[in-house]
Amino acid sequence: MSTVFYRKWRPAKFSDVVGQQHITDTLRRAVMTDRVAHAYLFTGPRGVGKTSTARILAKALNSEIDDTGDPIPDAPASIAIDQGSYVDLIEIDAASNRGIDDIRSLRDRVLLRPALGSFKVYIIDEVHMLTDAAFNALLKTLEEPPPQVVMILATTDIHKVPATIISRCQRFDFRRLTNQDVIERLELISAAEDVSTDDETLNLIASVAWGSLRDAENLLEQLAVSFGGGGSTVTIDQARELLGIGDATAAAELTTAILKQDAKAALETVENEAAKGGELKGLRDGVVELLRQALLYKHGVSSITGEIATAEAIATATKEASQYGIMHAISALAQQNRFADTSSPLALEVAVLQAVAPPSPVVQATPADAASTAPARSRATAPPSAAAPPASRASAPQPPVTAAPAPSDSEAQWERLLTELVQSGNQSITRVLASVEPHGPIDNVLMLRPKYSSTASDMRNLFNDEMKRGILKQVFANVYGPEVQPKLGNVLSPGEGSGNSAPATNTPTPPASTTPPASNSAQASEPAATTNAEPTNGTTDSPDEPPPDIDDPTVQMFRNLGGQVTSVEPN
Repeated sequence: MSTVFYRKWRPAKFSDVVGQQHITDTLRRAVMTDRVAHAYLFTGPRGVGKTSTARILAKALNSEIDDTGDPIPDAPASIAIDQGSYVDLIEIDAASNRGIDDIRSLRDRVLLRPALGSFKVYIIDEVHMLTDAAFNALLKTLEEPPPQVVMILATTDIHKVPATIISRCQRFDFRRLTNQDVIERLELISAAEDVSTDDETLNLIASVAWGSLRDAENLLEQLAVSFGGGGSTVTIDQARELLGIGDATAAAELTTAILKQDAKAALETVENEAAKGGELKGLRDGVVELLRQALLYKHGVSSITGEIATAEAIATATKEASQYGIMHAISALAQQNRFADTSSPLALEVAVLQAVAPPSPVVQATPADAASTAPARSRATAPPSAAAPPASRASAPQPPVTAAPAPSDSEAQWERLLTELVQSGNQSITRVLASVEPHGPIDNVLMLRPKYSSTASDMRNLFNDEMKRGILKQVFANVYGPEVQPKLGNVLSPGEGSGNSAPATNTPTPPASTTPPASNSAQASEPAATTNAEPTNGTTDSPDEPPPDIDDPTVQMFRNLGGQVTSVEPN
């Protein structure tokens, strides 16, 4: 069985490692000056040389080295490490040996002296997969291992490694490889393996691999096996076919149509590709990449790659497009995956139509904006101060009439009030108010009716707390405005309370008098606006004062908050 490219061409010495000179130079000097640390942490993307560098360091510590610090490949230790038979190099896969028992076993084995070489090297790959208990068991050994032990941890997710582990290691961050680094390595492999390719194909492979040399070597081997036999050359079209990348010409045509907002041309391009069995996902990916280049070109960061005529067409269309339009198109195409059937052209057609449509930014109102408009909305819903005669209404143009808040608006206000309480960390207040049915506001009055008898008791306990009472006062002012006053109503009867709008039978009738009310507070004190049910327990019809025979401190606190009491439930 032949050896795959990425294993056959694994770096054998520090000078073979691609694109990580800042790390390999440091390790060479450490080996040559005998200042090797007891623990290293290698982190970075996949396929950039972390494990290969760890093995090369193990060779340098147990084998002969040349004048530059590189291990000699023909040395017995180097050959044994390359073959995976060196007993003093122990590689552990933390994904399958992640428990505390595995680390305890490792802790016992490190006490044994090296069998052949000068150092015993432990490489723990994917170390972020260890459990918390395993990390804790590793701490002491990692901090003070025996002098003949070097531990190398490798991970792609450094943020999952505890800080206590990181602080005990020398950390080296491996960089993602550039396309040029990958292309140069692929050219070397192609020449040695007699794979005939061109620069365009290698550039495509490097772009798809996105900085991972192992992925690029795998792709090159796939192409060599599929199309490179008999001395034939691997072409760019063959590479696109195997890698599932759409036709470059079609991607350029679709990108140009999107930038020009030409829906007909865009749909025709998608239809043509679908009719000839083209890879629509690859077409989408190609368009997204070209739109990315167009966005960069818009800011003068880079030029658009590809054939000269195609690049010029996209560059011309990019100059006419807006930055927001390009970003809108990228976002629309990136969301194509929400469709279940990706093989149907419908997914791409809908995404293309969304990308072509002119962007319509919607300005979302911030909580501060909504709070500032709440008083105005409350004033707009107040009853008119005078009733216009029918004749004047028929003869004169009518100003727009602002109706009372729709139930959806009231629900949104109440939801925002609860959301502000949750975001401020007041879950206990939120739980109480979640069992309250708000009605209104009407005439600057917001009627609060508990859904259950226990909620009425919770409301009393809530207003007994001075700090929570202050929080409620501020939140009500933020959401409904300082002019809206909450009023405590009766407990809802079973089956009552279907929405946040006040019942029609309790809606106050606008006064017929042309004399304006003395003040908003006087208007809010009208009995018609405050009673949702018959008063109980001896309460009077006036909501301004509690019954004279009830002396409840909660009533006083609720009134101090600005609320008005219509009735008091018994404890």
